[in-house]
Amino acid sequence: MLALLILSTSSAGAEPLAAFVQPVMATRLATGESISLASSGKTAALSLAPAHPASQVMKSAVSAESPDIVVEALFLLKMLHTGSPVSENLAVYNVLRSISTLQGIEYYSASRKKNRLLYEYSSLIAGPDDQTPVRDTRVDRIPPDQATLHARQKDTTFGDNRYRILLSGGPGFVTQQSTNLTRLSLGIMPVAAPGAVNVRLLIILVDEGLLFYVASSARATLVPGVRSTLEASFGNRATAVFNWFSRELTATWPRQP
Repeated sequence: MLALLILSTSSAGAEPLAAFVQPVMATRLATGESISLASSGKTAALSLAPAHPASQVMKSAVSAESPDIVVEALFLLKMLHTGSPVSENLAVYNVLRSISTLQGIEYYSASRKKNRLLYEYSSLIAGPDDQTPVRDTRVDRIPPDQATLHARQKDTTFGDNRYRILLSGGPGFVTQQSTNLTRLSLGIMPVAAPGAVNVRLLIILVDEGLLFYVASSARATLVPGVRSTLEASFGNRATAVFNWFSRELTATWPRQP
């Protein structure tokens, strides 16, 4: 449904980065800086979302969820446009389907001042209640309807859990949403019920390359210490996933014949 909603309002051609973010943000992103923002309580909302119809869908969903915490991040991946917009958008979509390649990625721990493993295990599975591993597959076109995948991931913060992954795309953009299907815990402390944590990605083709937006939100038990842990975890994950995306996309980016 998301792809159909955006189809009538998006252009197939790339636009400048400044068409989607404020000029000051565009300048910062163009110099290689990332931009992040956290909000919580009554002020928890999406504030960095690009000016794109897909963002309006995200904002409405997050508002309806009434999260306790939201962490956003913006990145720019500079890429030369060496393929058609359709082939480049398909490359983005297929990278976001390649869940197994997340296994083994690391993030930088500011507290420990070193890289740490993020995902010990990451695989698609046969269904929400069937943990039979399923191999990643590529598609030769972005389907008109939203695709649903399921995954099992074991990470060093929340442990071993199952997720539902929704993928949509339209001219010049791709979205992904990951929702936890099992309770998330920090050690022995439960912090989020099934369905309470959502990580949304929006990748937009721009003249300068690709604008990469991440919004992580959670209805969580914010006892002392948990809020800062969640903020740090969501921020670390955003950077780690962007680095993973950059590596995988660079390897599969379409080339001119």
